[in-house]
Amino acid sequence: MEEIKITLSEVSHAAQQLRSYNTSLDEILAYVSRTMNDLNSIWMSDGQEMLISRFHRFATRFTDESEVISSYADFLDNTVADYDSLESTIVANAANFD
Repeated sequence: MEEIKITLSEVSHAAQQLRSYNTSLDEILAYVSRTMNDLNSIWMSDGQEMLISRFHRFATRFTDESEVISSYADFLDNTVADYDSLESTIVANAANFD
């Protein structure tokens, strides 16, 4: 069985990348949402209302997932901070054995 080796900087980098991708997706969703809402000025019908209503329900899923991704990135950052703190404590305690 192969060993998996992951550095703390790789975990931090992954958290940063997740946030970056998440921000991009949020911006795209906001743009599409504005565009859908702008349809009100050029297209008025039952079909348009249904389309916008369904889009907003669909967009809610993306918003929910965005929050999950943000929470996961926070978890990764906290994991790095906790591991760093633990490692410092272990090094300090090991130095006391002299």
